[in-house]
Amino acid sequence: MKLVRLKSLESIPETEYMPSDLENNAVVGILTCMCDAFKISKAVSFDAGGFGQDNWLVDCRTDLCTVIEQVPDILDKTRAGIYAFELDFFEQGTERLLLFEEEDNLVKITCSSRTDWVPDPTFVYMEKAAVSKMFEDIYCDFLDCSSVICGRLVNHALLQEWKK
Repeated sequence: MKLVRLKSLESIPETEYMPSDLENNAVVGILTCMCDAFKISKAVSFDAGGFGQDNWLVDCRTDLCTVIEQVPDILDKTRAGIYAFELDFFEQGTERLLLFEEEDNLVKITCSSRTDWVPDPTFVYMEKAAVSKMFEDIYCDFLDCSSVICGRLVNHALLQEWKK
């Protein structure tokens, strides 16, 4: 799972996309607008895969938004050395749940599907450092890209607690 820069961020003008008052009332609304800005810019893609399917059908607008909302809570745990948590790709179409569990010095990641797609294998192991790096990278890349593509949104007051 990662963000991929499709073009140099320096060459992308900041999007003029701003949230409506309705979307502006919650962190998820701001994150949705930021992910919309990523989609509009065509400068960033969200990639995820594994469990027998290298490229999941995910995008910035829907799937990145649902994932990035969960990342700060996951980072709180991994930074504290806790590797027991879930990451839910709950958007229609993807509908997969990743369960992370500590097992010895590794992290066992189990994928379950809410569709007719069947993961194969159903679980994989990763080093704790690799799990931490994956979430740190996506969080930092999201904020870096946001500061260029939608700087006014990334600095929105509602996101201050989310960014902790």
